[in-house]
Amino acid sequence: MKTRTYLLLTTALAIMAAVPAFAETQTVVTKEVNADGMGGTTTTTTRYYYNDTDANNNGILDSQEFPRFVYNSWDLNGDGFVEDSEWNMNTALWYPAGSTEYKTYTHWDKDQNGRLDPDEFGTVVTTTKLYDTWDADHNNVINEDEYTDARFRVYDTNDDGALNMQEWRSIR
Repeated sequence: MKTRTYLLLTTALAIMAAVPAFAETQTVVTKEVNADGMGGTTTTTTRYYYNDTDANNNGILDSQEFPRFVYNSWDLNGDGFVEDSEWNMNTALWYPAGSTEYKTYTHWDKDQNGRLDPDEFGTVVTTTKLYDTWDADHNNVINEDEYTDARFRVYDTNDDGALNMQEWRSIR
């Protein structure tokens, strides 16, 4: 019998699949087929790998973990800093249209080095109360439903209640 293994690695958002929030999933599909290529069995195994953001691995984001989650989401080039271009792109997505509470990028860049480090960015998230907009029931944790709703709102840029192809492709 020949074994073929297909690996599908996806970043799962609860809006796209019924998996725990904040998880990256790895799904391995193994098909065993007999010599003539017919019949056989299929086994699907899904493993959940929680992001480093959920430091205590409890499946929710609390107010201590949330700034790191946002920071990692905004640091598009993965260099460990949020730069001006990343700031401009993300404030338009993560804050309501017309909102000015996040001020300008340079307002938060306290050491004036042209980029925001995790501490400077944590001040942004705390001061602008971004966590509160995601914690819909205000119980100081963001559960799967709140995460799903807020994440959907971030990418539904035309606010029509659906994701078009352009919005879908912008998910990261």
